[in-house]
Amino acid sequence: MEITTKFQYWINVAVHTSYKLEEYSRPEFVGAYEVPDNLNELTIGQIISLSGINDSKEPFYRICDIILGMNKHEVDEARAIDVVRFVGWVYAEVKKINKLFETTNVKPTQEEVRAGIKQLNFGLFGMLDWYAKRMGYTNHDDVLNVGWMRIYKCLDMDAKTTLFQRKMQENLENDYRRKNRAVSRR
Repeated sequence: MEITTKFQYWINVAVHTSYKLEEYSRPEFVGAYEVPDNLNELTIGQIISLSGINDSKEPFYRICDIILGMNKHEVDEARAIDVVRFVGWVYAEVKKINKLFETTNVKPTQEEVRAGIKQLNFGLFGMLDWYAKRMGYTNHDDVLNVGWMRIYKCLDMDAKTTLFQRKMQENLENDYRRKNRAVSRR
């Protein structure tokens, strides 16, 4: 693709090729819009919207709208190389963010598995509901406007707290067993 190729031309040609969305480096600008250094300022609602990225042509427009506020005409008139690099960069960043959220999953204990904890996986709505309850929101839609990093940090703190509580409980149980063995040997 030539550097001056407009996106509208490129997207119409690309659908007839074996083009596949890949990870690219971040461009400085897409059209007249400056690209942010990272996606840290996005809301959880925006991250959820971006998580459905696929290889069709519609996500190019949706991603440019969600992050940069560009309309279809502005995207069509932008250089194709910038739009494609931007969308590939967003694709890679969203994958990293999703992996970061996965690190907050605490592996259930055998007892929790036997009790059926896997039936309590409520997906994205479960996360929104958890945060709404945690912060006292009465409207789940309000959570969609919260920065994703804030929700991630709360999940991370809760995961670390859960692991600490399990370890503390295990230590208390071990101390109790040791004391009972010492008493029963007398």
